[in-house]
Amino acid sequence: MALEIFEPVDNLVECTGRAGKPDLKPQRSEIDASFSSREYLRRDLHFPAMKRPEKNFDEEAMKPIREKAKLLYKGADPAHDFAHIMRVYKNAKEIGEKEGADMQVLLLAALLHDAESGSKLAEVYAESNARNLKTAEDFLKRKGFSEVVTEKVLYAVEVHRFSKGITPTTLEAKILQDADRLDAVGAIGIARVFMTGGAFGRELYNPEDPFCRAREPDDGKWNLDHFYKKLLKLESGMHTETGRELAKERGAVLRRYLSDLEKEIEE
Repeated sequence: MALEIFEPVDNLVECTGRAGKPDLKPQRSEIDASFSSREYLRRDLHFPAMKRPEKNFDEEAMKPIREKAKLLYKGADPAHDFAHIMRVYKNAKEIGEKEGADMQVLLLAALLHDAESGSKLAEVYAESNARNLKTAEDFLKRKGFSEVVTEKVLYAVEVHRFSKGITPTTLEAKILQDADRLDAVGAIGIARVFMTGGAFGRELYNPEDPFCRAREPDDGKWNLDHFYKKLLKLESGMHTETGRELAKERGAVLRRYLSDLEKEIEE
């Protein structure tokens, strides 16, 4: 598919600007350029009509693929490890079944969206992104998937990152974005924010204005600011009706947490 949260949450691409901290500003590289110029990333996608999966789509066939895909996440940071992948997979499955997606394409994209991206806490963004695409393409070729399926999966993987700000054109890519962003909100989203922020050594919140009422959020310095920089905005950016319903539930968890926190820290 760089908390991005950081993705931040699906994309850690900002620079902390603090001594001893990694510079995660996006950088171009030869390998990145080779993949960003691929036809499937440059053109509007008009894929040949594909038969939609039967309602009784056999997920059993995905089990050995999941086991192989798990090996692609060695060295991933805790916010983007295979547990994250399987949460996104679960979200994608729930949304896709209700929205009529091509489940084979969707679930493959969910499994591969962060493959071989390494730790988002230390990787150079462009190189990580290019390696991710190359790994996903090689994996699909080894498994014998058709060119059409491969292109649809790679497109969804390429555009899923929050930091790119891309609105997908295929249903499966839209659902993958929704599924990935759902993992950045709710109870799990709160856990991922503070886990990632702690790894960067960020302060918990601005003691003068914890809830960004009179300033612009700076989530490169304060963990709590990431709620206002990104997380609270995700609900309105969901593409599917099912995604919006799930995001509404998880958004309520974020708002309740902030309300409870304010009571606990107010002077």
